[in-house]
Amino acid sequence: MRSKTISGDPPALQPTVSAYARLTLRYRDARLALVVVLALLVGIFAYQAPVDATIFVGWPGDRLFLQASEGAGAADRLTFYGDEITADAPGGRSRWTHQGARIDLAGLGKGALVVTVRAQGWPPDALNRATRQPEVTVIADDTFIGRFTPGEQWAEYDVAVPAEVRRSNDLTLMLVASDVFTSTSIYNDPRPKGIRIDAIRVRSVGDGPFVPALAPVLWLTVGGGVWFLALAGGTRKPTFAFVAATLLVSGAALTLAAARIWAVVLLPWLAGAGIALLIWQHRVALVRHPLRLARRFTRGSALGYGLLAATGAWLVAMIIQYAPPMPRLEQFWEFFPDSLIYTLITLGSLALILVYGRNGVPRLAQATVRMAGSRRGATLTLTLLLAVWVGYLGTVILAMPYVGHADYADNAVVARNLLAGRGWTVDYVTQFYRLYDGVTRPQETWPLLQPVWVVSSFALFGVSNWAAKIPNLLFLTVLALAVYQAGARLWDRRVGLVAVVLLITSHLYFKLVIYVTNDLGFALFAFGALLLLYRAWGAPDAMSLASRLRFGSISQQLALTILSGVLTGLMLLQKPGSGGLIALGMGLWFLWVRFDAWPRTLADLRTRLAPVAAWGVVAFVLLAPYLARNMLTFGVPFYSTEGKDAWVLEYTTWDQIYAVYTTEEGFGTLGVPDRSWILRWGFDRTLVKMERQVRALRDYLLPSWQYAPFGLSEWFGRADKDRLLFDPGAWLALFGAMAVIASHRRLMTLLGAAFVPYTLFLIVYWHTNEERYWVVVMPWLALFASATLWCIYDRIAALSDGRWTPFGLLAVVALIAAIIAPSWSPIAEKVRDEPNLYRADLDAYDWLKRNTPSDAVVMTRNPWQLNWHSERPALMIPYTTDRETFLRLARRYNVRYLMIDTLQRPEPEVRRLLDAMIADPALGFREVYRTPVYRADFRGVTKEMTAIVYEFPQ
Repeated sequence: MRSKTISGDPPALQPTVSAYARLTLRYRDARLALVVVLALLVGIFAYQAPVDATIFVGWPGDRLFLQASEGAGAADRLTFYGDEITADAPGGRSRWTHQGARIDLAGLGKGALVVTVRAQGWPPDALNRATRQPEVTVIADDTFIGRFTPGEQWAEYDVAVPAEVRRSNDLTLMLVASDVFTSTSIYNDPRPKGIRIDAIRVRSVGDGPFVPALAPVLWLTVGGGVWFLALAGGTRKPTFAFVAATLLVSGAALTLAAARIWAVVLLPWLAGAGIALLIWQHRVALVRHPLRLARRFTRGSALGYGLLAATGAWLVAMIIQYAPPMPRLEQFWEFFPDSLIYTLITLGSLALILVYGRNGVPRLAQATVRMAGSRRGATLTLTLLLAVWVGYLGTVILAMPYVGHADYADNAVVARNLLAGRGWTVDYVTQFYRLYDGVTRPQETWPLLQPVWVVSSFALFGVSNWAAKIPNLLFLTVLALAVYQAGARLWDRRVGLVAVVLLITSHLYFKLVIYVTNDLGFALFAFGALLLLYRAWGAPDAMSLASRLRFGSISQQLALTILSGVLTGLMLLQKPGSGGLIALGMGLWFLWVRFDAWPRTLADLRTRLAPVAAWGVVAFVLLAPYLARNMLTFGVPFYSTEGKDAWVLEYTTWDQIYAVYTTEEGFGTLGVPDRSWILRWGFDRTLVKMERQVRALRDYLLPSWQYAPFGLSEWFGRADKDRLLFDPGAWLALFGAMAVIASHRRLMTLLGAAFVPYTLFLIVYWHTNEERYWVVVMPWLALFASATLWCIYDRIAALSDGRWTPFGLLAVVALIAAIIAPSWSPIAEKVRDEPNLYRADLDAYDWLKRNTPSDAVVMTRNPWQLNWHSERPALMIPYTTDRETFLRLARRYNVRYLMIDTLQRPEPEVRRLLDAMIADPALGFREVYRTPVYRADFRGVTKEMTAIVYEFPQ
């Protein structure tokens, strides 16, 4: 017998009586009681085994019991420093303590204990070493229990913890050294350090009986019960669930007996995993009533009036905060006749409102929106918008006498060499993972497709700064048209139009156009490939495409698939690493869509695989030349110095990717970075690096909510950081994404499949804290935000027969302005102030071009742009403080000049080396050119800038 159908609920949210009955019976099952009793008993029995567990300090998991910090404040006094490789330590890794350190051990049970600390004191060459090693005081639960003095060699030190000092089942242990040291005679480490520890062991005194700790036994009992319920619900086999839960409880109890300190901290996670699985199984029943409430709330006018009140309050707050002061009467004559014009416009607007009356203004607002959403109105508006904005960008590009820094200039240099018939080569060396015979080498770092677009522009317009940026101007135009079409197809023309406005006026996309970046083309190809694949196989009308418009003998569905494959191949060529991960996610989604049911025959299998194979083959064919070039040049299909940079960046300062890592000819001893360097940096630093990337991603995508209740503000973006679409756009995009999950579920699964691997790659391997890595998702964010914005308008416009339509239109205009206005200041700064920052460097580049031989190698911090502007070969100033290494590199590459740039300079320690060498008369550096002093405003600070060129001694 089925339960009575609840009106408005889909079948998935209408549980049957038998389903509720099975759920009730499962909770009454005697096997559940047996599992709970078993867990309770074995938990008590596990505590009868004496404690004997060891923490290997410096290895993964030790942070469950101790705190680590590189800070030097009062809050860091009782913490450890980061883990590090320790060759002479018995465990291979260790940590230094601050002057003191604290270790928290939970759930040990009461009774006497012995704590063994394996430690090492100060090295023999400690600079501030006293006459003896520091004395270490040991405190347990705020009670002094003993002292020991470590030696220069590793040794174990036992400290007894009497039963009478124990306050609870937990133990708080503190080790405090009497003194600290900093550096040694050969190793500069200014951190104040106490002692080095690599292991802490705790064991019981006596053989019991022991009183069990309540919390671990409770968690074991809860874990056993929830895992039985979860397994029984998932398999529908209670007997199997009983056996599996029994084995799970027994294993956890054995772990509690043998490795108690580890089991105590992991048991809550075990129970939590079971609870999460149980919640997932009963998600329909759990969300049924909230969904019914949400659906009822969206009916009628309740949501509309709520949005009206919220937007009204927001608009009033914005007016109060940003409205200019009311004009004074005398100002009318001060600004006459302009003030007369403003007055007439204001009075005319008020007269229009009075003439149209109560119903006229709403009709005017509705007509305006209808015009913007009509085919002709939207086309005209989009055309005018693109004409004005592209024209403005064109004037900016023509006025800027540079192409950008680093990889931006690199793209222009490679394109110039391609046009000259020299292939993908450059005439500078930027890093020192290997040594070349000269400064001319194959281009190895950046993707190869962007120079192809640029060389086409050079062939048409000549080699110039502005011609190098024409491809990106075209990419922006095509992307705007694609976003408009996507918005019009998935929602309506209004959504597409506003999404274009939000996207192209962003300061991030402005920067992608005025520099020779490859990110704009990457965003275009990724957006197009995803959109076409969704249109072909994910949209509600996808399966009907095959019977509609045909291209010869090929259906439109297959045509869209092949075109998506073409764009995927171009995406891979534009940025192979990032594009490869997005393509991987797209392929997995495609397989998931095609295999919604298991194939019955081999022919069915071929039919399902055919479109996936066609899509993949087309993309691979386009990528194949890139792979072939890499095999011929480097011997591997994918090659980039970023594969080595990844193990240095974010673990230390940026400039250390320019250190001398090669060991050829005795130049360095660091070794070439690889994934084993994670052990060198330490697990702490790796986790901090990944945490920093997660936080950066959160700050880019999620809005800030500074006063969120229950501490939820930590889950939102920081208030002092800018979102990709700023806070108003981030809120709209967030709500829009939530709505798309319901309305276009397959689109969201495709975007998730594409961008989750990409995101994980950036978090774990590369880094997220560069905004340009996220411009690829901005078209989708703009569409989601625009859809939400027009949903707000529609809800408000539906109130009182459209009487509130002007207010809804005002909210739309205000929200659009709130999203795009914060970009004006960064754009103005780029246009107004940035050219002055380049003046000194450009002056020096021009001098080098006019006054030095064409083969004169120049050492500089900016070899990319120096080569582009001066057409002189260049060498990166290495990150080294060793004079001999610096001079040997200069001799190897036959460096003739040294340029001290203004836009970017080496790290302070390298600059001190340069200053010392330049000032040394024995070396004979000679200043040959110094630019005038230029003044430039940079983020509100006026800087005096001059570039200097020195001639190297012969």
